[in-house]
Amino acid sequence: ELATSEHSDEGHEGHDHAAENAESSTIKLDSTQKEMFENLEEKIAQTPDSEAKLELYDSLIHLSIKNNIPPLVARYTEKKAELVPTEVNWMLAGDNYFKAFRLSPDRPKELVQAAIANYERVLEMNPENLDAQTSIGVAYVEGAAQMGVMPMKGIGILKEVLNKDPKNVNAITNLGYFAIQSGQYEKAIERFESVLSIDPQNAEAYIYLTDVYLSQDNVEKGIETLEKYKSLVNDPLVKKQVEDYIKDIRNRK
Repeated sequence: ELATSEHSDEGHEGHDHAAENAESSTIKLDSTQKEMFENLEEKIAQTPDSEAKLELYDSLIHLSIKNNIPPLVARYTEKKAELVPTEVNWMLAGDNYFKAFRLSPDRPKELVQAAIANYERVLEMNPENLDAQTSIGVAYVEGAAQMGVMPMKGIGILKEVLNKDPKNVNAITNLGYFAIQSGQYEKAIERFESVLSIDPQNAEAYIYLTDVYLSQDNVEKGIETLEKYKSLVNDPLVKKQVEDYIKDIRNRK
């Protein structure tokens, strides 16, 4: 069953409340910062014009980035999506909440819940958006402990994406990555080989495969994978990086 149906009952009000909770617990502003944010927020409240509001939200996003406050980047991205509710805008808000969750040392569950809620809004607009569904699956796996759910819930959602689109590189890559995390190396190798059969130049798959082989002390196979990748690369800088990595691996032997 798709994750959307289960959480849509909470309504968006519950989600807004969750986002605010996350902010209050993770954001510490000094008085100068507070004043800058409050001034811009006040302007937004007094501005009836949508275009002007969007520009002010952009200013708030830039201010949040400058002060390195990812939860606020997410919040103001979401506010923009509320003004211009497109799939792309909800997706970006979801991505920013998820990024804030990953970057936060205490990983508040409110941030991952807010990410999922925004991805669900994408699916409300377009139930066929498999990127949003994949992101929900990844969020459920990575936020499982915080949300008190089993990681398999997220794995199930990713497998559902593959049922709809067996060649979905994004879903296969994430399943491969989670297989590494749980020590299922053979399954991980199978996933990344599958990615490379669909997209032979997929750098990420080569790097992950190398990591799997090296974690199994299969150094030759790891180097072979990197050599194969190097032969597909045209960028001299990337070629040089791969060569240096291979040298580094050989020296570790």
